[in-house]
Amino acid sequence: MSSFIHIADKIQEAAIRKNGLKMGRRKIRGVYAVPVVPDYATTHQWARELKRRGMQVLICVQFRIPDTEIVWVGQYSGEKIQMTASEAVASVLEHSDPMGLEVLIPRKVAPSEITRIYPAPRLVGWRYYPSAKGKKPFCHCRYCNRGEIRASRLIREES
Repeated sequence: MSSFIHIADKIQEAAIRKNGLKMGRRKIRGVYAVPVVPDYATTHQWARELKRRGMQVLICVQFRIPDTEIVWVGQYSGEKIQMTASEAVASVLEHSDPMGLEVLIPRKVAPSEITRIYPAPRLVGWRYYPSAKGKKPFCHCRYCNRGEIRASRLIREES
């Protein structure tokens, strides 16, 4: 059995415990997750990005699915490759830069498959995109930086 983590809003915790994880309503439908690997930052990489989108308190929902189950793996907003769950875990472990990788499970995750739910870490992951660390934002205008962390400083530096 392969173990994965899905990061969700704390408000949904009771519904997740009762009904499991429902499929998202994106272009490709499914449950988005990251494999549990020895590197803590890789496992919890999406926490900071999801926090930027307005979720107040995050939880990690850890679940297990059969190794032979077919999933989709790829970079965020990139092409996804179909493989088994165990191959997905191996590809994340062997990848030269696993930040930004995600796994899409094309079905609902049942409550019986959930192994634990715990608070998400606060300061793990990337903020704009996986390789953004150390690079300046592409634009300093008020529109692009509204509501962002340190937005007023970026706008002052540009002036």
